Amino acid sequence: MTTIKPAALTIDEFSQWARMGKTRTYEEIGKGTLRAIKVGRRTLVPMDAAEAWLAAQPSFRVGA
Repeated sequence: MTTIKPAALTIDEFSQWARMGKTRTYEEIGKGTLRAIKVGRRTLVPMDAAEAWLAAQPSFRVGA
């Protein structure tokens, strides 16, 4: 069976994917660090925007 990668994630799906709350997700959208689009009444995060957001996060360093 072939797994299809979604082109966009709902806010709930993105929050689960990124392992963070919906409030934080909306904060990231509001700050402009996470791109979202509206499709009708739904807010979606394109997968390329989700991956770019993740790549832009600072690295974790112990003792920093």
